[in-house]
Amino acid sequence: MINVVVIFIILVFYDFQKFIRKKEPVRVFVLYSFFMAASLIVSLLLAAGKRPSSPSQWIEAALRRFGVLK
Repeated sequence: MINVVVIFIILVFYDFQKFIRKKEPVRVFVLYSFFMAASLIVSLLLAAGKRPSSPSQWIEAALRRFGVLK
């Protein structure tokens, strides 16, 4: 699992250097950070041997929380 984190850190630093040199807009940083964080979470769950929950399970849990489903 440490290997996964180290690889992601290296990729982030490398990509951020490119973004800064090209003077990309802030939304590029935000989208990049979101996708890299989501990828890191899924990679860590897979490395730990746990299967990440599917989006349909997230939607069902949200609907139950709001009282739409029982």
